[in-house]
Amino acid sequence: MNEILFHKLYFINEILEQKSKTNQSKMNNISRGQGRVLAILKRKDNIPTKDLAIILGISVSALNSLLTKLEKNGFIVKEPSMEDKRVLLVKLTEKGQNVIIEPSVDYNIFDCLDNNQKQEFDSYLNSIIYEILKDIKKDNPKKFEKTTQKRNNLIKELFNSSNEDMFWFNMINENEK
Repeated sequence: MNEILFHKLYFINEILEQKSKTNQSKMNNISRGQGRVLAILKRKDNIPTKDLAIILGISVSALNSLLTKLEKNGFIVKEPSMEDKRVLLVKLTEKGQNVIIEPSVDYNIFDCLDNNQKQEFDSYLNSIIYEILKDIKKDNPKKFEKTTQKRNNLIKELFNSSNEDMFWFNMINENEK
């Protein structure tokens, strides 16, 4: 049964990826990763590349690939920090500020479930996420804790985020209670 459930989740992910790619044309061919970068920069501009990579949970090299495309298309610029020339700050251009970020998927896909089913499904997903995070944490607990804490601190610092905004990053703590 585990294998069947895994493949169903994988299939759902594949369908959502295809739908996301189809919707890219509506967003001037901005990929989901590029859209995430723009969405963060719309909340807080002028972020060091290293911090942006931590917030997104991706490597600096993966981020640089996204930034290169965004810069080429005129959405962002990278400028050295005045305090430390080794640090590159990412800033939105006027074009980047004016782009409208729309979800690449339709959140109404869950309308086929009633409220009780949605709450149950949410609980099941939380359990699965917790197990995956627990497994990742087990492999290197110090690195996991350090990365999680660094990401949480950056989000709070850069975005003056409330606990509600921290939901995704605190999920493992909630499930440990």
